[in-house]
Amino acid sequence: MRVCLINAATAAEFTDATELRAEKIRRESCEPQLGILSLAAVLERQGCAPSLVDLNRRFYKYADSADDSERGDFAYVAGIEIASREANVYAFGSICSAYPLTIRIAKLVKALRPESTIIFGGPQASVVSVETLQSFPFIDFVLRGEAEETLPVFLNELGGGRKFDRVPGLTRRSPLGIQYNPDAPLVSDLDALPSPAYHLTGELVGLHRASLELGRGCPFACTFCSTNDFFRRKFRLRSPERVVGDMRAIEREYGIRDFDLVHDMFTVDAKRVRAFCRTLIDSGEGYTWTCSARTDCVDEELIEDMAAAGCKGMFFGVETGSARMQKIIDKHLDPNRAHEIIDIVERAGIRATVSLITGFPQETWSDLRDTVRMFMHSARVPGSGPQLNLLAPLANTPLHVKYKDQMTLDLLCSDMSHQGRRQNPEDVELISHHPDIFPNFYLLPTPDLDRGVLLELREFMLMATLRLRWLLGAVDQAANGILEVFVEWYEQRKCMYPSLAGSDIRQYYRTPQFRLDFIEFLNKHLVGSDPKVEVLLEFEGALTRSRPAKSSLSASAIKLDSKSPLNWSDIPIREGQSRVIELSCDLQGVIDAVQERREPNWESGPHFYVVVQAENTIYHVSPRIAKLLELCNGERTISNVVMRLCTEIPEVPEALQDYTFVNLLEKGRFEGLLAIYRTASEAADSQDGGSSISEYSVMSACASEQNLPSSHAE
Repeated sequence: MRVCLINAATAAEFTDATELRAEKIRRESCEPQLGILSLAAVLERQGCAPSLVDLNRRFYKYADSADDSERGDFAYVAGIEIASREANVYAFGSICSAYPLTIRIAKLVKALRPESTIIFGGPQASVVSVETLQSFPFIDFVLRGEAEETLPVFLNELGGGRKFDRVPGLTRRSPLGIQYNPDAPLVSDLDALPSPAYHLTGELVGLHRASLELGRGCPFACTFCSTNDFFRRKFRLRSPERVVGDMRAIEREYGIRDFDLVHDMFTVDAKRVRAFCRTLIDSGEGYTWTCSARTDCVDEELIEDMAAAGCKGMFFGVETGSARMQKIIDKHLDPNRAHEIIDIVERAGIRATVSLITGFPQETWSDLRDTVRMFMHSARVPGSGPQLNLLAPLANTPLHVKYKDQMTLDLLCSDMSHQGRRQNPEDVELISHHPDIFPNFYLLPTPDLDRGVLLELREFMLMATLRLRWLLGAVDQAANGILEVFVEWYEQRKCMYPSLAGSDIRQYYRTPQFRLDFIEFLNKHLVGSDPKVEVLLEFEGALTRSRPAKSSLSASAIKLDSKSPLNWSDIPIREGQSRVIELSCDLQGVIDAVQERREPNWESGPHFYVVVQAENTIYHVSPRIAKLLELCNGERTISNVVMRLCTEIPEVPEALQDYTFVNLLEKGRFEGLLAIYRTASEAADSQDGGSSISEYSVMSACASEQNLPSSHAE
């Protein structure tokens, strides 16, 4: 039997050209979906050679092929692609955000291949299996839950006796109506499963990171979460030896040594986590990895063990900073302990991602303030990345069941479900006609909170943290909380751009104009007079006024490596679109004070900095390095730069000027602040025996018979 497996098209959520070009979005969208790859590996082991359609990679091929005005409907393109695969069974994976698109693709495949069998699986189809079959006759079956053991059983019945009542976890049609077979037993021995069939898609080729399943099942029962509907509450882990074995196999095949270990609740059993860490350490492989955890299931000792074993990142689903809301949503975390764990993880050298949610029906302004306070605590920690999500009512969760009759379909739904600026009208029609199947596109009532404020707060917090992290922290400290300042900003934004609505609000916060508008707002606000805020506003203003280097070099110019001798006619250029700025106070001292929620030790200026925006880094440099970098704008040769430095830094003795300033330039190149280019014609002259700067400088130094400044003097 020929089987075609199709993953969920998560990349198709992004329809804006800017989003489609974003390398981070593209990389994350195209990461392998382990569920489909695990099923493919099971079928291969049983002698079936499935084909696999990667809709995410197919979507980017489609998106890159034409501009917005020339593109058709991706569902049509994908349906044609899938139907071109000769198969008896087309098996679709599913997630909530892409479910409308998946259904529309399946409809076309069935029309083109009416004799084929269409079966759905995955998290979303599993929880709405009855509703899906009732509403969409072109879908023949839904196989619920973990399917590594049940999919082969289904295929055997499909090709033989067709006694589908024997297939655990199957939802099907019968003369008596929709039949819901009993749930299948969980896969108890995860080590018995074959490794994911990465080779079917080539998704790991050229990547620096791979995902590996660490375990399944969560013993907790949060009211908003759907994990238990799919994996249920039985906590299971793969053995450390099996995980390390898969790491080694992936390294041999793809050269990858960094891994995302997938399991919602890896740290529930501290004893097994320590055993895993010990196995990794004893292996001597030096792999690095990330995982998910709860803040009440780790302590300082365990975190140190994880760091020693190569853990570089931990995801914490804290959800709310309110102790009251923690009880209401059955999460039961201590917010104060969460603060402590974020700090402990930072000291261990591990990056923390702190995920928060707002928009719960029971949430009050006081609860929201506590959640924003948790967000800002994370934002002040350099290695921590806070997230703020709008609540999506996931199908058949306790939260959805309780409020299903009070949901609202709005222009801008939860970011957890759809992040693109536009949605296909056919998707919107499906969503509006079937709220029980697509509840994640709806909003829940928030009687104590303005929904518009929540929608915009999320965009503001994320983008302000991305673009103005330390300024936001200083404002939060000066105002004793950022939330009230945001409300004032929100009212001003509505006056400035009253017509913005829906996804256009989300787009505005992603533009440089938001940064400029918010800085202007702070300059006029009382909080702008706080000394720390003043320094950071001075920095942002200087950054706005500065300009990156502009090069008029021809395409044939050659970038010299770090060991190449220099010629006077070579052209130095600042690296990474960097900018040189001057401030009246020590910027790092102010940032340290914001991180630690204290007053800085004020050091008056001038202080000079190089901002490399391509790397999002800032370097504190000496006045001489700053002057050098200002001159290296891509329009001057080394000879021109040195001549200007001789005039602008007159305290260097004339006999040492060439040597000193060339050494200064070499230091800038060594530290990655400068690149040196040589035109094609000058490169040809150098090959004919032209004199290099290094020869000239050494001769001048020897002739002077003086103690010369070292290249590290700056």
